[in-house]
Amino acid sequence: MTNNGGKKEHKRKTIRRMMIKVILIAAVVYLAVCAYLYLNQRDFIYFPQQGVLYTGEKPVEIRSGEITLRGWIVNEGSDEAVIYFGGNGERPEASIPDFKVIFDNQTVYLINYRGYGESDGIPTEEGLCADALVIYDHVSQNHSKVTVIGRSLGTGVASYLASQREVDRLVLVEPFDSMVNVARAAYPVLPVKLMIKDRYDSAGRAGSITAETLIIMAERDEVIPGWSTENLISKFDQDILEVVVIENANHNDIQNYPRYYRALEEFVTAE
Repeated sequence: MTNNGGKKEHKRKTIRRMMIKVILIAAVVYLAVCAYLYLNQRDFIYFPQQGVLYTGEKPVEIRSGEITLRGWIVNEGSDEAVIYFGGNGERPEASIPDFKVIFDNQTVYLINYRGYGESDGIPTEEGLCADALVIYDHVSQNHSKVTVIGRSLGTGVASYLASQREVDRLVLVEPFDSMVNVARAAYPVLPVKLMIKDRYDSAGRAGSITAETLIIMAERDEVIPGWSTENLISKFDQDILEVVVIENANHNDIQNYPRYYRALEEFVTAE
C-alpha cells in the first residue's frame, strides 16, 4: 500500500513538473512572438513598392523636412484639386488612367509615401502625417478647393489631414476606426494595445472633421472588419456624412466595380 502510494505521488509530481515545463515553454514562445512583432511591427503595416511604373504624366517633387517626396500631377491647370493617399502596398500611379477621366476638371496629386516609389525616407505614422500636411499646404497655394481621398491605410492619413486642415471634401475608401482595433482583430491573443506604435486613430479624430465626407465600403471586405468601419462611421457628425457600400466587392478589388468610380465622381464633382 505504502509503496503504491509513493508511486502515485511520484507520478503526480512528474506530471506537475511536465506541466510547469510546458507552461514555461509556452510563456517563452509567447513573449518571443510579442517581442518579434513589437520590433518588426512596421513590416506588417507598410509594404513599400520600390520604383515606379511609367505614366507619361508630369512628375512632381515636394520637400518635407529633410526628405523629398515624389509623385505625379494629373490634369494640371484646374482650379480644383484632388490629393490621393493610397493603401499600404499600393502604387498610386496605377490609378492615373481612371482618375484622369473621372476627375477631368480637377488637378490630381498622387504623391508616394516616404519610403515608397522614389520618395525618400522610412514610413511611420508620424512621418506620413507630417508629409500629408506639407502636401496639402503645397497644393492649397494653387487651388481654391482641395478634396482629399484616402484608401485603406491612406484613410488614416487622410483623416488626420482633414482634422488639421479645412479640406473641401473628404473621401475614405475602406476605412478603419484605428490600427489598434484592426491589429487586435488579426492578433486577438496578443496585447496589441500596449505594443503598437502607429495607431492611426481615425475614430478619435472624426469629431474634429468638418468637411463633407464620403465613406465607401467594400461589402465583402476581408481585411478591414465591418464593425471597425461602422465604429468610425458612428463617430462622425452624421449631417456631413454619406456612406456607400459597393456590393460584392472585396478589399483588393473594389476598383474593378464601376459603382466605385461613379461614387467618387458624383461626390467629388458635385456642386
